[in-house]
Amino acid sequence: MATDNKSARRLMGSFKELGVTAAQVRKLMPEWWDDEAAEDEGGMLELQMLLARRLNVSLESLQQAPPKPVFRDAVRRFKTVHPEGSTQLAVAASIANGLAQLIDSAVRGAPPPLAITPAQLRSELLELAPAVTLEALCQWSWSHGVPVVHIQGWPTSLRRPDAMCVRIGERPVILVVRNEKTPAKLAYLICHELGHVLLGHLRNIGNAVLVDDTLPVDNQRSFHDEDEMAADSFAMTVMGGDSLRAAANSLLGKKNYTDLSLAVAAMDAARAHHLDAGQVILGWARLADDWQMANMALRFLMTTGPAPEVINALARRAIDEDALSTDGKDHLMTLTGMDFAGQ
Repeated sequence: MATDNKSARRLMGSFKELGVTAAQVRKLMPEWWDDEAAEDEGGMLELQMLLARRLNVSLESLQQAPPKPVFRDAVRRFKTVHPEGSTQLAVAASIANGLAQLIDSAVRGAPPPLAITPAQLRSELLELAPAVTLEALCQWSWSHGVPVVHIQGWPTSLRRPDAMCVRIGERPVILVVRNEKTPAKLAYLICHELGHVLLGHLRNIGNAVLVDDTLPVDNQRSFHDEDEMAADSFAMTVMGGDSLRAAANSLLGKKNYTDLSLAVAAMDAARAHHLDAGQVILGWARLADDWQMANMALRFLMTTGPAPEVINALARRAIDEDALSTDGKDHLMTLTGMDFAGQ
C-alpha cells in the first residue's frame, strides 16, 4: 500500500516534539535521498531506518500512526549554564550516540582498561611530541582504543556543544563539536574529555553520553561541578600544571602587547618546559581577561592545517572503512567531512 507524497515531510516534522526541526533532520539525511521515494512502503521503511540510526531513536516509534519519535535508552548528562538549552542538547546527545556507535563498529580491537594518572599521560605524550599538542593527543587516544573525531557537519541552528564523551559498551568515544580552527583550544577540549574517560566519569555505564556545552577556552561561561572541576584539573596537569601556570603568569604585567609580540613571548616562555605556546596564551588570557588579543596571537601559531582537519585526518586513517556499510560511510562523511568517495 503506497503512502502519500507528504509522508516524508510528515515524518521529519514529527521530530519537532524532541526539539529538532524538519530542516535540521533533513541536514542529517544523505544527499541522494529524494522524498518521492517514501511514496511506497519500501521507501518509507528505508527513511524510517535512516532516521532511526542517524538520530538514535526507536524504529518502532517512527512506525506508529502518527509517528512519535522516542530516543533510545541512554544515560545523558548535560554540563551547561543554559538549562533552557537542555532539549536541544538531548538531540545533540542522540546524534552523538548514533555516530559513536558507527565509529565503534569500525575500530579494530577492543579498548584496554585504562588506569593512568595525568602525570603519566603527560610523560607518554612528550614521547610523541616536544609538547602536548593536538596531534599528539589524538595519536595517543587512537592508539589506546579511544576514537577522537570532529563533527564539522553540525545541523544548522541546532545548539552546538563544545565536546561530548560517549561510552558505547566498553569503548569511550570523544566527539569534538566546537567550530574552531585553533589547535590549542581543541587540544584542551580533547584533554578535558580524556579526563572524564580516565577518571571514570562514565565507568560502568554501557550506553552513556556526557555533553560539555561550554568549556573554558574563551570568554564564555562554563559549567562547574565536581566532575567538571576534576576534568579541568586533569587537563591542566597534562598540559603542564605548575610550569604552565608559571609561564602564563610570567607574561602578566607586560603592557602594550601586539598579537605578534604576545605569540613570541609565549613561545619563549614555553620552550624550556615542554609546553605548548598556545596553552600559555590561553593561560595568559584567563589571567588577563584579554581574549581578543589571545585569539589574534593564536593565529601566529597555526603551523598545521585547521584543527578539525588535523583531528579527522588521523581519524580517517584509523577507521576501518571495510567495516562500514555504504550508508555508514555516507553518514560519517555528512557529519565529519571524511572522504570515503570511491572506497
